[in-house]
Amino acid sequence: MKARALIFVASAAVTSVLFINLCGTIFQCGCESLWGAGATHCNIHAAHGRHCPWCAVSVYWQAAIFGTILAAQGLVAFGPWVKSPWMRLIGAVAAFPATGLGLGLLFGWFTQYWAH
Repeated sequence: MKARALIFVASAAVTSVLFINLCGTIFQCGCESLWGAGATHCNIHAAHGRHCPWCAVSVYWQAAIFGTILAAQGLVAFGPWVKSPWMRLIGAVAAFPATGLGLGLLFGWFTQYWAH
């Protein structure tokens, strides 16, 4: 159980550091890495035009997005279907872009982000 918890913490750390990079990649909104400009260049700061669906929502929605990704990572890290710790780690880290992409596509579709 200790190994599974460490796997989850490691994958959650990757998500925490790279979450804003995923936002910038999916929405091409101008978000950059935390060690770069962060959300300084995000299109939510523009007076006109489309606004990034993840950056424009409330902190509660942002927490829900982040929490859903962590939940998917937790399922892989603690689930009974993967026996190898290395495969568990790879799966938990891979759950970040996979779940994030799915959520990004849903948010982009619901907000008609790419329709403009």
